[in-house]
Parts: sequence; C-alpha cells; structure tokens
Amino acid sequence: MICQFQRTIKNPVKIEGIGLHSGEKSSIYLIPAKENEGIKFVKDSTVIPANINYAHSFDYSTTLFKDGKTVRTVEHIMAALYFTGIDNITIEIEGEELPIMDGSSKEFVDAVKKAGIVSLKEKKVYAVIEEVVEVVLQDKYIKASSYHTFKVIYQAKYENSIIGNRRFEYIPDSKDSFLGIYNARTYCFLEEIKYLRSKGLAKGGSLENAVVFDRDRVLNEEGLRFDDEPIRHKALDLIGDLYLLGYPVIGQIVSFKGGHRLNAELVKSLISANAFSLKTASEVLDLRDNIALTIR
Repeated sequence: MICQFQRTIKNPVKIEGIGLHSGEKSSIYLIPAKENEGIKFVKDSTVIPANINYAHSFDYSTTLFKDGKTVRTVEHIMAALYFTGIDNITIEIEGEELPIMDGSSKEFVDAVKKAGIVSLKEKKVYAVIEEVVEVVLQDKYIKASSYHTFKVIYQAKYENSIIGNRRFEYIPDSKDSFLGIYNARTYCFLEEIKYLRSKGLAKGGSLENAVVFDRDRVLNEEGLRFDDEPIRHKALDLIGDLYLLGYPVIGQIVSFKGGHRLNAELVKSLISANAFSLKTASEVLDLRDNIALTIR
C-alpha cells in the first residue's frame, strides 16, 4: 500500500500489559503527532526517537537508549506502525519495557485502528533502495536490493521438525501475506527458558504471550495460528527493526536465519552505504510504472 500523505492517529489511546523480559507491568500512551515529527518514545521526559542511532541492544529484542533512559522490546509496536502506515506518533511509556500483549503486533494494530488514522498535509516519503547491501554474520545473512515494492523473504533453518527449513514471503499488496503476519506470535524452546531467565530475560513470558516448543511439540493448548507461525514472526520482527531506518522501504529484503542484531546491521549499512534515495509516493508510483513498461 502506497500512501500519498503522512499519517498519525486521531485520538490518544492507552495500552497496558507486562514486559516479556522484565516481567513488570507497563503502560504506553499513543498520542497524535504533527507532520515530520516522526515516531518517538518518551520515557521520564526524555524523548527517544525511533531511530537506529539510538538502538544499542539486540539480545532477544530491540532496545532504544538515550541519556540514561531505556525502552526495551520496541520491534512489535514498530511493526504495527508500519502495517498501519503511521509516520508520526508519540509513545509515552511508564515502565522499562513495552507490554508484550499476546506476543504479536495484533493488539497494537487494533489500538491504532481504535484510535483512528488520519492523513496529514505533508507528503509521505519512502526510502527506495538503489544499491545491493548484504550483511553476513557467521552462517546468517541479510540482503537488501532494488525492487518495485516492499517485499520481505525470510528463510529459517531449524532441526525442529515443525519449523524446519521454511520460507515466508511478505508483500503488503498481498492480502494473504498481510493477514498472516501481524498476528504471528513470538516463540521459544522449552530448553531455552532456564538460560534466558538466568540472563534476566523472559521473566514475563508465558503461554499467553509466546509459543513454546518442547522439541517437536507445541505446548500452547490452542496450537499454532499458522503452520509456519514462527517464520512469520521473524518477518514481523524484521519489519519492525527495519522501520528504525525512519522511513518505509521500497525494496526487497532477504534474510536467512536473521535476528534483531542482523536486522540492525542492515539498517546501519543501508545508511553508511548511501544505498537508498528518498522519494514521495508519486515518485515511487512513477518508478513502478517505468519498471512495468521496461518488463513489457
């Protein structure tokens, strides 16, 4: 979906829950913002822009940091803002971490829709990828390249028979891929939980906010929402992290076994390589038309 104008929400809305890793209660307030203000978090009067320059920790989530203030686990709400086309919003947070809700972006998307979405007068800007950028970390890699729309391909490789070597494609214009991504939940393996908690993580994790695998068995009574739900969630995380570029992307992103750290390195590399140009919606649509004519 290509929007001509920037968007924000119409009315403030409050969301409450617990943090996945902290296990503590937290509240966030979504507040409308003006044109070109961007997405920003506010913690104890400190404004932390939702930008890769403020990302500093990627262990099982993405954390933003500024002036001694930390906001943890921002990727799910960032994905929700991408899915709903929100460019400008202020998110006030009470607590250390954003609430995990059901482990997906669904309740954040629902909250934005409940608040109402309004178009602003300023034109929306997209980051159009023009150069190939690839980041490799051991046996994992992520690659960005030019494409006529936004497309994410995630490839997993697990010994687990349920997840296995699955591949998922996300294209915003595809109803099937859109409906099957924003409500895909985070997940972990039963044998990981003890380790995570020894590191001070996953204190708020439960079967209500995560899918848990015990070898080749799903412990959640309701099972999976999709047979490839974990791969869809990986794509969701990637989209949320990618939005820390500051603009929605036009281009193809291919990830093999990637996670938050690799996602962040790609965003940094796109910036350092000057691999994209900023274009309005009209310019993006013109670019699409030119590509279609070339193909014909």
